Amino acid sequence: MNRWTRLPILLAAVVLHVALLFTVTVTTQVRQQREDTSVFKIVDVEAFVPPPPPEPEPEEPPPPEEEVPIVVDEPAETVIETDEEVPPPPPPARAAPQPVIEFLPQHRISVPPRIDQDTLASRIVYPTLANRSGIEGVVYLELFIDAEGTIHRIDVLREPGYGLAEAAIAAFDGLTVTPAEANGIPVAVRYRYPVRFVLR
Repeated sequence: MNRWTRLPILLAAVVLHVALLFTVTVTTQVRQQREDTSVFKIVDVEAFVPPPPPEPEPEEPPPPEEEVPIVVDEPAETVIETDEEVPPPPPPARAAPQPVIEFLPQHRISVPPRIDQDTLASRIVYPTLANRSGIEGVVYLELFIDAEGTIHRIDVLREPGYGLAEAAIAAFDGLTVTPAEANGIPVAVRYRYPVRFVLR
């Protein structure tokens, strides 16, 4: 055989060797990869239910508080005996009920109460504010006068202000008048009375 005939055979042999070597190398790598793979196991889900949590440890009760002793004073054992009897305490004083006074309206009396004009005028003090401002006017009062001539209450019906009503009420404070009469008998009455304030 000549040299040109051997060359294709030699090339074919080399190609076969290379192909055989490649096949052996690939097969070995595949086997190694298969040996390295992990094995998975299909398991029922209930097998992986976590266990119940552990029960908490019971807490220790707090230490008892110290009890504070309560000291009670004992009554005195010494008793002093006497022959004298202790009288019971007097009952509480009760205020005498005030009699209800029926004040007649002014139209039911026959004689009006009499008020001394000079005494009343001497008791009136003109308010400073009204005096400086030059205020004059009339204060209309309703006097509640009993059958003895004592004034029990004073209501202001109308007044101009500036302290004139207060001055009129103060003038009647403690003043006793002649009581009104109905058919000759002194009676209690509601009597309207004007007090006029005039600057001089």
